Amino acid sequence: MGERRSGIGHSIVVLALGLLAVWAQIAGAQVVAAARHVVVLSLDGARADALRAALPPALASRGAVSWTAQTILPSLTLPAHASMVSGVGPAIHKVTFNDWREGQPYFQRATVFTEVTRAGGRAAGIVNKLKLLMLMPGGSVASARHLVYPRFRQAEVVEIAARYFVEQRPAFLLVHAADPDDRGHALGWMGEEYLRVIAAAPSLIERLLRAFDEAGVATDALLVVTADHGGHDLTHGTSRSEDMTIPWLAFGGAARQGVALDRRIVVHDTAATALAALGVPVPPDWQGQPVQEALRAR
Repeated sequence: MGERRSGIGHSIVVLALGLLAVWAQIAGAQVVAAARHVVVLSLDGARADALRAALPPALASRGAVSWTAQTILPSLTLPAHASMVSGVGPAIHKVTFNDWREGQPYFQRATVFTEVTRAGGRAAGIVNKLKLLMLMPGGSVASARHLVYPRFRQAEVVEIAARYFVEQRPAFLLVHAADPDDRGHALGWMGEEYLRVIAAAPSLIERLLRAFDEAGVATDALLVVTADHGGHDLTHGTSRSEDMTIPWLAFGGAARQGVALDRRIVVHDTAATALAALGVPVPPDWQGQPVQEALRAR
């Protein structure tokens, strides 16, 4: 009887050692990158239904698209962008406020910016709202630029971003345009002026895709087009579907084409997808999951 117990114990030890060896191989394996460059275009306040109506089918067919992605509560600009770049929700990152001024504390959690920089890549942000600079403390980015709205509207913001990309070829670039949010607050979400601004979004996407070509990296680049929140009437911030539902689209040579993404996507999946696409390890405490279904296999 004692010999039998000893044999079982030996088998368990051998099995455990085998599992540890497999785990070590997985943990030590190099992450396979789908892209060398990732650009995230955040259209502040862009509702999914509005962008879906404005996007030509031919352009949609060139990427992987979801019209049912969700943002976080509160559905506000700064909390949502904190999730977009940090891979976690407000309960963890603690950004539930929606204002920030220079001189106030910067965001201290790991972000796409910090992880790309730590991995030796160039990370940058070009944003239309000053408060988003909170997410880019010194040392986390090579460049953090605030283009004051309305002096710089979405076409100018994207043109500047496209030129910066061609010149610097950053590994990660966040581009933020405030126009949809401004028109929604001023004249109403889904109103004539708001829809006019959204109607120009396809040209913004095309401009960034051309920048990939101009930089000679089209086959190795990923463009994610999304939003921080939607809106209704003259406001947002609630749990209403109009506020919570956002577009999530992937284009470029690193994206799959003609794919309708039917999985659940939340705003903090954007951060995880950016790192996974670049082959940078996703921090283990992040809630966001890479949207692998949107990425082309290497």
